[in-house]
Amino acid sequence: MKKYFLLFICLLIYPISWAQEITATPVQAPQKEPFAKPFDIQYQVTHSPGYEVTLDETSLSKDFEITQSGFTNQTPQTGVYDFTVVPFTLGKSTFTVTFLLTQNGQTVAQSAQALPLEITPVKTFADKKLREVRPARVPPSWLKWVFWLFLLMALIYLIYYWRRKSHTQRLIVRIQEDNRPNDEIALSKIDALLNSGLWERKAYKLFYITLCDILREYLWRQFQTDTSADTSAELLRRVRHIPAMQPLLMPLKDFLNSGDLVKFAKAEPEESIRNKDIQILREIVRETFPKETTPLQENKKI
Repeated sequence: MKKYFLLFICLLIYPISWAQEITATPVQAPQKEPFAKPFDIQYQVTHSPGYEVTLDETSLSKDFEITQSGFTNQTPQTGVYDFTVVPFTLGKSTFTVTFLLTQNGQTVAQSAQALPLEITPVKTFADKKLREVRPARVPPSWLKWVFWLFLLMALIYLIYYWRRKSHTQRLIVRIQEDNRPNDEIALSKIDALLNSGLWERKAYKLFYITLCDILREYLWRQFQTDTSADTSAELLRRVRHIPAMQPLLMPLKDFLNSGDLVKFAKAEPEESIRNKDIQILREIVRETFPKETTPLQENKKI
């Protein structure tokens, strides 16, 4: 009696255990794929008849994205599960998936699969003959910044032009007030500077600023050349085109260099250097101002 009872229990357990079996085997599985390129994976699923095969979404690998998936029954006990997968990782990785065997919403068995893969970098073109054929396009957001930058530059130029013009006009008005000969005005201003006491108070910078202003004012009076806003280098380039200044370019360069050292490098010049610079300025005035001829000189020329 006991033997028959054990046989009955075995016959009852066998169908139950057999009904809860599921096996998944990859039949189309690559070993190496490029980054971010879709590829297909296929699993052959064998299961007990009368049950439903589903996919455990939580078991999917985070490094892969499944764009398409589907299960196709081939027989009551077999089917094919197809995936279209996009890898988003580099190097060696594992595509994991778990198949569930369910009945009436209850999971009775499962089969987990881990597929090793190597994800390689995307290949780029090294062909030097390739050329960009699309037309140039500026993003709309940049157009606004280009417009405002252009407007700002135009405004800065207008302010600079207006200030330079107003400065020139003030200079003209100031110069026109003195009707003495140009050389007399410049030489008298040099004498007034020497008697101002600036040198004795060691106000060297202000002394040389005034000395250079006398030169610039004389150039405007004598040649109508506005150098009021020029640097020393710009002033030299401008007076190169004045024929009367050609023999005096080298002394003028020494004069401007001395002034720059005092005004910008805070040099303290010796009195001999001051006298040399004043002599250069006097020479420029005397050599470039036309000499008046006397009647006796005119008769000798005749």
